[in-house]
Amino acid sequence: MFNLLQIELAKLWPAKYFRILTALWLIAFISIPFATNSLLDWIQANNILGQNPIFDPSIWPIFDFEDIWQNLAYIYKMITIFMTFIIIISVTNEYDYKTIRQNVIDGFSKKQFWLSKISLIICFSLLAGLMLLVLGLIVGYSLSPVVDAAFVMKNIEFVLAYIFQVFYLMMFAFFLSILIKRAGITIAIMVFWIYIIEPIITGIVAGPLLDMPLIANSFPVEAGWNLIHMPFKKYLLLQAQDFISIQDITIAIAWCSVFFWGSYALLVKRDL
Repeated sequence: MFNLLQIELAKLWPAKYFRILTALWLIAFISIPFATNSLLDWIQANNILGQNPIFDPSIWPIFDFEDIWQNLAYIYKMITIFMTFIIIISVTNEYDYKTIRQNVIDGFSKKQFWLSKISLIICFSLLAGLMLLVLGLIVGYSLSPVVDAAFVMKNIEFVLAYIFQVFYLMMFAFFLSILIKRAGITIAIMVFWIYIIEPIITGIVAGPLLDMPLIANSFPVEAGWNLIHMPFKKYLLLQAQDFISIQDITIAIAWCSVFFWGSYALLVKRDL
C-alpha cells in the first residue's frame, strides 16, 4: 500500500494543478483562524453588531479549547472541495491519457490502481486531520484563556470526525470520477449537486410541507456534512448540536461503503 502511495505522489508532484490546488488549500487552511480572529476584533472595535451583549464577539469562545475543535472542523470542511478536485483530476487524467490502460498492460492490476487512489485519499485525509490538530493547538494556546489538559482534550473527537468527513467527500469524488471519466463534467456535476441540487431537495424534504428530516439527512452529501454540525448558532443563544451523533455516523458509513465498493465494482467491470 505504501509503495502504491509513493507511485501516486510521484505522478502528482510534477502536475501543475496539484501544486496550485494544494497551495490554495494550505493558504486557506492556515489563514482562516487568524483572519477570523482579526474579523472579530474589527467587528468589536467598530461596534458593527450593536450594543446587545449577545452580539459582543469578545465573549464568544470561538477559539477556546472547549469549542475550538468543532468550530475549526466545521470551517475547514468547507474547503475540502479543493482536495476533491485533486482526486477528480488525478483519476480522470488516467483515462484521458490512457495511462491506466498502459499500466494494466504492464502488469499493474485494476485492484492495484484502485488501491493506489484509496491510499492517496487516506493520506490526504490524515494530513488534513494533522493540520487541524496542529493549527488548533497553535490557535488555542494563543487565544484560549484556559489551557489545562482537560480543556485541550475536550471535544477533540471532532478532529476524527473531520478526518472521516474529508475521506467521505473524497470517496464521493472518486466514485463520480470513475463513473463519469471526464474531469470537467465530473467537477461541474459534483459542484452543482453539492451546492444547488441537493440543498434544494433536502430543503423541500425537511421543510414544513413534507417534514421528513431523517430522509433529508440521508442524502449523500448531507450525510457527510452532518458529521460536523454548525456550532456558531449557540453564541446567539440558538440551539446547536455540539456532539457527533451515532445516527449521523451510521448514515455516513453506509454511504461511504457505497462509494468505496461501488468505485471498485465500476473499475473492475467496465472497459478501460
